[in-house]
Amino acid sequence: MKNLIVLINLCLFSVFYSQNSYENGLRQTKLFVKGIFKNQPSKVIQYVKLTDGRIKQSKTDNALEEFELQWDLFYKIIRKNNKIVYISKSDDLWGHIGDSKTSYDYYFNEEGILVGAEKSLDFFLLDTTCAIQVQYYALYQNVKAKKLEKTEMYKDDNGNIIDFTSRKCKNSKAYIQNITNSLDKITFRNLESFMKAEKIKYYK
Repeated sequence: MKNLIVLINLCLFSVFYSQNSYENGLRQTKLFVKGIFKNQPSKVIQYVKLTDGRIKQSKTDNALEEFELQWDLFYKIIRKNNKIVYISKSDDLWGHIGDSKTSYDYYFNEEGILVGAEKSLDFFLLDTTCAIQVQYYALYQNVKAKKLEKTEMYKDDNGNIIDFTSRKCKNSKAYIQNITNSLDKITFRNLESFMKAEKIKYYK
């Protein structure tokens, strides 16, 4: 009986430690990435997925001009201790003319485990009763090896949280959520699986 109690306590400690480790890892990685973008932007490696499906590394500071109208998706990669810890994926095809913008940010620890992710989407509504523009943001945190905890937020063009129970927005809820639910699903839990899903060959 005593051995069983010890075993249960060890299991609980392992789960608790793992969760705290991932949460701390996400926090530290986000700070590291923010610092790179602010202070060392030259360390950000950018790849472009072309309209024909090929992925090429950008060799200039202006990928839009470099690939003219052949670009489809943009990837930004940041390393720490020579290990990939951050990848962003964004569709700037419409974002640059003000219609909408979709972006994904993925954070990995140095063992290649996904510790967290962010999704954001800005889009205009045809029915402006609820809002002219919707700003959607979702945060995913790794709480277990195969489970992501999701927190999401919907804001209007004034930066106010959208209340789907209000009279002016309740009829827009299904339409808005149908759009955000169409975003890429996070089916992977590590760096290698992400690279295979995106068909990016070089990642080590």
